[in-house]
Amino acid sequence: MMGRSSVLVKASWLVLVVVGFLAAFGPWIAPYDPTDGTMGDALASPGADHWLGTDYLGRDTLSRLIDGARVSTIAGFEATAVAVILGGGIGMAIGLVGGWADRIVMRIVEGISAIPAIVLAIALIAALGSGLTTSMFAVGIAFAMGMARLARGLTMAERERLYVDGARVVGASRRRLLRRHIAPNIAAPMGVEATLVFAHAVTIEAALSFLGLGTQPPAASWGIMLSSAQRTIREAPFQAIPPGLALVLMVLALNVVGDALIRRRRGVSIDNPTGYLEPVGVVAATGTRPAGHGSGGGVREGATAPLLDVRGLTVRYGETTAVNDVDLCVHDGEVVALVGESGSGKTSVAMALADLLTLPASSSADRLRLRGHDPLDLVEADRATRTAWQSRVGVVFQEPSAALNPLQTVGRQLREVIEAQRRLVGGQEGGDARRTVEEEIVFLLTSVGLRRPEEVARQRPGQISGGMAQRVMIALALAKSPDLLIADEPTTALDVTVQAEIIALLRRLCTERDFGVLLVTHDLGVAGELADEVVVMLRGDVVESGPLEKVVRRPGHDYTASLVAAVPRNEPGRAILEPRTKEEAL
Repeated sequence: MMGRSSVLVKASWLVLVVVGFLAAFGPWIAPYDPTDGTMGDALASPGADHWLGTDYLGRDTLSRLIDGARVSTIAGFEATAVAVILGGGIGMAIGLVGGWADRIVMRIVEGISAIPAIVLAIALIAALGSGLTTSMFAVGIAFAMGMARLARGLTMAERERLYVDGARVVGASRRRLLRRHIAPNIAAPMGVEATLVFAHAVTIEAALSFLGLGTQPPAASWGIMLSSAQRTIREAPFQAIPPGLALVLMVLALNVVGDALIRRRRGVSIDNPTGYLEPVGVVAATGTRPAGHGSGGGVREGATAPLLDVRGLTVRYGETTAVNDVDLCVHDGEVVALVGESGSGKTSVAMALADLLTLPASSSADRLRLRGHDPLDLVEADRATRTAWQSRVGVVFQEPSAALNPLQTVGRQLREVIEAQRRLVGGQEGGDARRTVEEEIVFLLTSVGLRRPEEVARQRPGQISGGMAQRVMIALALAKSPDLLIADEPTTALDVTVQAEIIALLRRLCTERDFGVLLVTHDLGVAGELADEVVVMLRGDVVESGPLEKVVRRPGHDYTASLVAAVPRNEPGRAILEPRTKEEAL
């Protein structure tokens, strides 16, 4: 079965190659001028002089068939180009912007889409006039509506990708997001749809030419040839076969190729298995802070103001409240862990602090302040302040393979971040301005422990391992010289060995560069190795916060005690899943 399918696809490609060859070199291949004929040769049967006979005006059918391939190819390209450029542009724009613009434009698109393409094309031709270019422009507009719906859906899915969020954190404009990140990644499904539009356009061009609304005589077109054959169907029925067969073969080949491309896309997947994560020790807190340090909502007595100060943060998804009145703070050189099970609101807090929430999500707070050489407040901030905020916040996402653009090399993605940061700060920050961009890329990849950084910079995300990809993600975050680094489950998709390496790397970088880290994790083992302070969340509320040593050894809330008890321990004679009481957990 697979063999037959493969043969059919190859045959279809062969048909398209032949049609393309005839379209390109037809004027030099055709034995006669397709527009000239001799009445004495009218309706001649196929023979040595005219291999496919002649029409009722004595014009060579083979020559007109070859010229018709050129007309059909031009028609298909013109209509498809209009559909892709107009429909794709509209779809990507409204898919990225969303909101009221999306609702208004989509109502218009849906209204136009309800009209059959050929009917809409005939209406537009009536207003614009007949002819090949005009008719194909009208056909392109008709199909642009369907293309716009597809592009919108793909863009809305693509804009939620982690690597798009990463580009937004860097401060990429909407135009840059479309051009560098979204458009290249939706090009494949758009290309598949374009083959189907091409096939429809060829069919409609033949129908319009048959009706006298498309290509105009004496030019050759398969639709015009069918119209001419209709006049003499009784005298020379063979004349309808060459253009009809050519039209069927070309449209069938386009559909088979389009179907093969669709099946090929559905059959390709990136295998990204997640290994079993063996937790590290829960009580191995790195450094013990003095009592009263960073309770998750207060400022240390006698210390400087916190790097990040959050008061009353609330996140809603429509009418549903996901995070309710959360307070927390992060100091320079400190790691604060947001801990809780899935659905507790940890990631919603992190995305709100990174200013990455999109509709229908919304956030509000009494205070959202980031201290530095230029203090920023995100509450009711304007666009310039939000851009400045994002330039000082780095984000390491949960799945590195999904957070990196699969079509761009590691070096190109780092270059984009470095150049954007240097433009934003005028060359004063974003790494050592004395280094070239290439030197900065190598420096960043080396600083996160990657060997052969020049080679890694030339590779795409699919060519490196999960651990290397996560290190690249950390390098991308460091390229912004952030004041605050948000790490959202940075070790979840990694095996235990690489997990330990990433934890050690984050701790070292935090100490060396003296930035604050907000760690989002469900694993108290990871928090125990990396965090100084712990904020425990349950159903959108903070139920407990304080120094790691205190929270782990003397939990004040039953839920915290349950989290501690859930950490597997390597104790002889005790089953990992054995229920543990609060007293046993201590």
